Order: sequence, then structure tokens, then C-alpha cells
Amino acid sequence: MPDVLLERGWQRWQEHFATAGVILLGVLAVLSFGLVVRARSADRAAPAVTTPALAEPTAAQLPIPLPSASPSMSVRPVNSIVTERVPIASTVDLAADGEIDWVHWGEQGRYTLERKADGDFVILEGTPDETRTKVTNSPQRYRWTGGSPLAQATGVTSGVRTCGAGKGFTLTAPATTERTTLRLYLGVSSGRGRLQASLSTGGEIYTDRWAQRGTGLSTAAYTLNYRATGAGKISVQWITEESFGGDCGGVVLFAAALR
Repeated sequence: MPDVLLERGWQRWQEHFATAGVILLGVLAVLSFGLVVRARSADRAAPAVTTPALAEPTAAQLPIPLPSASPSMSVRPVNSIVTERVPIASTVDLAADGEIDWVHWGEQGRYTLERKADGDFVILEGTPDETRTKVTNSPQRYRWTGGSPLAQATGVTSGVRTCGAGKGFTLTAPATTERTTLRLYLGVSSGRGRLQASLSTGGEIYTDRWAQRGTGLSTAAYTLNYRATGAGKISVQWITEESFGGDCGGVVLFAAALR
């Protein structure tokens, strides 16, 4: 084959290869561009998943503390009697001592009593003992105003006394959930007296004993602070537990005041 023909054939092949290369590069460029566009679209369609950082809880997110199981400060009343025995003052003003009610025994006779005119009879005595006698030997002086049937008095030394073991006095007064004070002015001569106090609503019974030997008179004041679980009453007995002499040994009752 002549060289001229070979050279021309080779030139034609080079032209075909050049054209095919250009076309191939164009196709590859188009495909590459399509892949890039699709990847960017996918990135926009599916946002990246990130793990949120833990933040400090705000005030609104803090846990609300639950109430503690500690007991309530309000205390339910209990049946209680707290007593104290003390000497009687030289002068006792019953009108000042008994804001709610007061009673004095024996000024006008062995079965009489003088009391606060507007006290509504809240201090009451049980059935009087038949051995009751009047005494006028109190070392203390009693006075009052606003009384009935004796409106006022001063320098009173009277009271009532019982003779013999088992004899004495029984008193009652109202009891509520409020703290109340009952003060008793008592005596004993030639005997041993027993004071016993209890609440109708329950609780412990308070008991105290006190003796006086000989013919003299021993006096004392009992202060009873009491409180009940509900409406009721306090009952007090002042009884001769033992008589030491044949001359009417026993207990004495002068007065009582409630506030």
C-alpha cells in the first residue's frame, strides 16, 4: 500500500479518536454534574441528626419538693391534770381569783355558801355531809365583792368541816379543750385528808395526801390546771382518810375559785 494512503488513514483515525474523546469527556462531565446536584439535594432533604447537649435544669424544670412526713404542729388536746399544793396567802380576794366563778362556804351557817353573783353556778358541791360543822379559825382572811347572797365581805375566817373517816366534800366544775384552773382553799385538823381529782372524759386520776396531827389546823391551796379532749367536767373529792382524835378529826373546806 502506498505511504500516502497510510498517512491519510492514520489522520482520519486520529480525527475520529479526538471527536470520540471530546464526546466522552462531555458525557462524563454531565454525569459528574448530575451526581453533585443529587448529593446536594439529598443533604438538604435529610437534615443531619445531632445529639443535643445536656443543659442545666431551669427553675421551672427543678423537681418540686414533696411535703415531709413530720407530724403537724397542731397538737390534739389530751386529758391532763397538773396540780400544785402551796401555802395560802394571808389575804385571798375571791373576786379577783375567780374570773369565771368562785364559792365560799360557811359564813352564814354550816349549810350556807356565798358565791359569785354572775358565775352561773359552774362550781357545784355534792350533797352535804350530815356531820358538817362551821369553823371560824382560818389563819387566812377571805374577801369578795359581787357576791350572792352576801354581796361583799372582808376579813372572813369561816369555813366548814366534817368529822370522821370517810367524810368530806365533793366538788365539780366544767372541763373543755381549753386550759382551765381550779384553785381550792382547804384545811385538815387531827386527821389525814386525801384529795382526788379526775376528768369525766378520761385520763389519769390525781391523788394527794396530807396530814395534820394534834388539835391545830393546817391549811393549803391546791391549784389544778386541767384540759380535756372534749366537753366534760372535773370532779374533786376532799375526804378524811383517817381521823387521829375523837374531837371531830377531819378535813375543812373554805373556798374555791375558777379561772
